[in-house]
Amino acid sequence: MLRKIAILGANGFVGKQVLAEASRRGIEAVGVVRTQSAANTVESLGGVPVRVVNLQRAETESLVPWLSGCDGLIYTASVATGSPGADRTDPAGLANVLAACRDSGVPSVVFFSGLGIGHYGLSRHCTNPYFLAKMAGEVELFRSGLAGMVFRPSYIFGQGDEFLTPLIGRILAEAAVEIPGDGTYRLQPISVADAARASLAALATSGPSHRVVDLVGPEVLSYRELILRIASAVGKEVGIKERSVEEAIALARNSGYFGLRAHDLDCLLCDEIASPRPVTDLLEAPLEGLDVVITRTVAAVREAGVRVRP
Repeated sequence: MLRKIAILGANGFVGKQVLAEASRRGIEAVGVVRTQSAANTVESLGGVPVRVVNLQRAETESLVPWLSGCDGLIYTASVATGSPGADRTDPAGLANVLAACRDSGVPSVVFFSGLGIGHYGLSRHCTNPYFLAKMAGEVELFRSGLAGMVFRPSYIFGQGDEFLTPLIGRILAEAAVEIPGDGTYRLQPISVADAARASLAALATSGPSHRVVDLVGPEVLSYRELILRIASAVGKEVGIKERSVEEAIALARNSGYFGLRAHDLDCLLCDEIASPRPVTDLLEAPLEGLDVVITRTVAAVREAGVRVRP
């Protein structure tokens, strides 16, 4: 039974959901964040905020007393040193946090990686700095001497995410939605609620010291099918217009492609799917259906009046 956990990136999309879920279960949660506004968010969700401006060793050492007594740490932040202009593939920041975990007696860590890692160097769209950073993080965790659970998620959907939420906004606002290529590349989204529950289950589950789980949802569908599914949920007919993948990537590198950076677009195009069985086994429960997640997020978008990014 979990009594106390730590969450690095506790004010982020997944981190906030984990924090809220822990609070509902009566689990004490230490939320490690960089800013005061983020600390306020952690406190509002029932957590204990701890500010660490960057992940350099001198600062992460201050985490030791806060991590003492934690049953585990959930690392949802990007892999980087945390210093300005740092190489985002540098796992030094994660290594410093893992050292603090060892020094404070934290037994296990859950690390959010990416589903495309398995095909790095084999697939064009999986071979990018984002997946390289996640790969570096996985290696750092497995070399740390701590028990580690690596989650390799497909898209994590829910209110306030960076993919489904703006896509719904575009569909609500536009008569036709532009997509890169033909839209046949597949996704396997999981709800953020299930991702949070899986994170806590991973810390509470005994098993091999090093484990990798593909964090995927119960349904596989193409990007084109996802757009039509959302259009049906909002009660609107929407057209789909194609732009060549190369043009879309060039735009993403230059100024962004509907809010997507180059590596974001690679993740969309990488066409990675997996079995959801390991997640359902971990949760010992069925996963939320995609239509439920879409309907809930559509309602949130309409209520918030989300603006479409150019």
